[in-house]
Amino acid sequence: MVQETGKFGIVVSQYFRNYYRSRSFYLMLVISLLISGLMTYFSLKYIGNLHVTFGGVSFSSLSSSLKESAVLYLWAFVLSYLPVFSAVFFGSPAISSEIENKTAYHIFPLPIKRSTLLFGKFTAAVAVSYIIVSIYTIFEIISYVILFGSFPGIVFLYSYLLLLLFIISITAFTFLVSSIFNKNMYAYITVFLLYYLIFNALYIILDFLYNYNAFFLLSEAASIIERVFIDINTTVPGSATISLNGAGSGPIGIAAIVMVIYAVISIAGSLILFDRKEVK
Repeated sequence: MVQETGKFGIVVSQYFRNYYRSRSFYLMLVISLLISGLMTYFSLKYIGNLHVTFGGVSFSSLSSSLKESAVLYLWAFVLSYLPVFSAVFFGSPAISSEIENKTAYHIFPLPIKRSTLLFGKFTAAVAVSYIIVSIYTIFEIISYVILFGSFPGIVFLYSYLLLLLFIISITAFTFLVSSIFNKNMYAYITVFLLYYLIFNALYIILDFLYNYNAFFLLSEAASIIERVFIDINTTVPGSATISLNGAGSGPIGIAAIVMVIYAVISIAGSLILFDRKEVK
């Protein structure tokens, strides 16, 4: 057990080093810094003149506490896209690249369980994604402090913890997709199609035709990251309802459970498929 734990640590450190030295990491780093800079500039220069309505109330008319929630909501709304792109870059080629680049010839014969390889690579991918989103979060906190003179409250912590859970879930999902294909490009395209096209199409169909909130979709569960500040609900066909109160413990718990289920099923599926992979 101790020996396997040591191997796991080596796998994590090796793949983490590979990730943060890769072009994908620097691309995501540039994207994160660029979006963070734009959001900071937007917040500090234009937030006071923002012509946006929340629940029929203009931003300028909101109370101080609601303005804080609205600003955090806008930051979290943009932030929820970063983990998806990060997971695609680090997770989609995680297994397929070993086959496509023939590195599996050197890795599979090693005296390391494939489960150790998978979990090690998964842990490293999650870690680098945490770094990417944490950079954005630091900019968010700095902007908040400048605007309101204090640090965000406990709700911000809830949102951040849900964000970390979402990163685990979406990364696991991309690993599952990666384990199906032997070509990186197929894995990239499939993840984007599933998350941004198929999931959204299912949500719209169930919403508009059956007035049913597809809470079981990962994309819908991820929306809790911003809905803890201001709860935007689109279950009413043709119109969005907005509650100036954040999502309660019920929706938060359901979203968290959905993300955990996606993570567990995806990792289990990845492990089964990866264990059966052969290099031809």
